Amino acid sequence: MQFLKLFFAFLLIITTGAFAEQKVVLISGATSGIGLATTKAFQEKGWKVWAGYRQHIPGELKQMENVSLCHLDVTDDRLVQAAIGTVLKKDGRIDALINNAGYGLIGMEECVTLSEAQHLFDVNFFGPLRLIQAVLPTMRKQQSGHILNISSGVGIYSLPGLGLYSASKFALEGLSESLAATLIHWNIKVSVIEPGFVKNDWGKHCIVGSRACNEEFYKKLTQGICRMLSTPQGQPCDEIAALLVKIAETPQPDVRYQTNVGMKDWIAEKLVDPTGMTEYRDNLQFINRQIKDSE
Repeated sequence: MQFLKLFFAFLLIITTGAFAEQKVVLISGATSGIGLATTKAFQEKGWKVWAGYRQHIPGELKQMENVSLCHLDVTDDRLVQAAIGTVLKKDGRIDALINNAGYGLIGMEECVTLSEAQHLFDVNFFGPLRLIQAVLPTMRKQQSGHILNISSGVGIYSLPGLGLYSASKFALEGLSESLAATLIHWNIKVSVIEPGFVKNDWGKHCIVGSRACNEEFYKKLTQGICRMLSTPQGQPCDEIAALLVKIAETPQPDVRYQTNVGMKDWIAEKLVDPTGMTEYRDNLQFINRQIKDSE
């Protein structure tokens, strides 16, 4: 009888994952907003977290248990390779990559310099691509892994004045769709996550295009958008972080996730209209609201 009790106790330990190897996640842009909340959420769930930072490290991040810091600028090939090398040297595996680092660019396309647009893409698109290329050899060898790319609702549904930011996220969406079908050959999953407005300081960190263009309509539209984004509003970061953990721990995840019901409805509105006219009419109303708010 005692033997049977020990046997069933052993089975319980195995099935509950007590002997499972601790999973490792690398998060870019982990020092604020969604990235910081996501770092906290993963470490609370027992993951080993590698938090990528570019410059400033908040005290809250330094105090978290089970979190290691790595210097990571996603535009720097050397730092990307060094970060991946450090993770593998210390932990020997990478189970999830969360491409969170990014920023916004506000301005009509005529009012943005090419260097501003190119830097935006270097961070928002080529940055994730650098990290994906760096982790894939390990994930293929493991025959497992999950890449979670943080996009945006405007990665599907572009808005006037945020067109270049949308374009950078459109590119990330296209990459994610292709990778999801390609990498499943090695049991590597890819998911793209689409938040809407988030209660963080993202809007305050946006760059405004600096190309000279003396057009009053552009100025008013830009002013309206800046005002709209100046006050943190929307979904709390910890809700999005909890969703990211859930996605990462889902055996068969979807390719695309919206972070709330409102985003699902908004994006569905576009995806069922192949003419593009629904979005076009919504964008005309959006422009009128921003112009009015700027006056």
